[in-house]
Amino acid sequence: MHRHTFTDRVQFADTDMAGIVHFSNFFRYMERVEHDFFRALGMSIWDKAAEIPVEERVGWPRVHVSCDFKAPLVFEEEFTMELLVVEIRSKTIRYLIRFWKQNGELSAVGQLVAASVRRDEHGKLKAVPIPERIRQRISVAPPELLKLD
Repeated sequence: MHRHTFTDRVQFADTDMAGIVHFSNFFRYMERVEHDFFRALGMSIWDKAAEIPVEERVGWPRVHVSCDFKAPLVFEEEFTMELLVVEIRSKTIRYLIRFWKQNGELSAVGQLVAASVRRDEHGKLKAVPIPERIRQRISVAPPELLKLD
């Protein structure tokens, strides 16, 4: 899968004094749609399941995140997050995340890069290749879906 959407509603706690979503919450929303993407693939972003061997378990810290804002989201407004897989490298996945208002207007465009990591014998996080069980379920979106304009 290369595309996933998730619709949500702006909560009061997400807004500033003007009732507009505070910029920092877009980063939480990006993480929320990424977690839902993994669930849609039949997996979890948190590899603690007993059926997954310890040597196959990975974590996904963010190594890059950015967001460009176009139009505000406001309290109680429904919006849809569209996650697209831009690139899969041996140890990282790059996502493009668009935030769509219900009227079709683009609210924001985010980018997130997550690295596949595991703790070494000293407890330090180390980048490792994305496990095949994950890689085989994710594909890169076609170029026409990735256009930013």
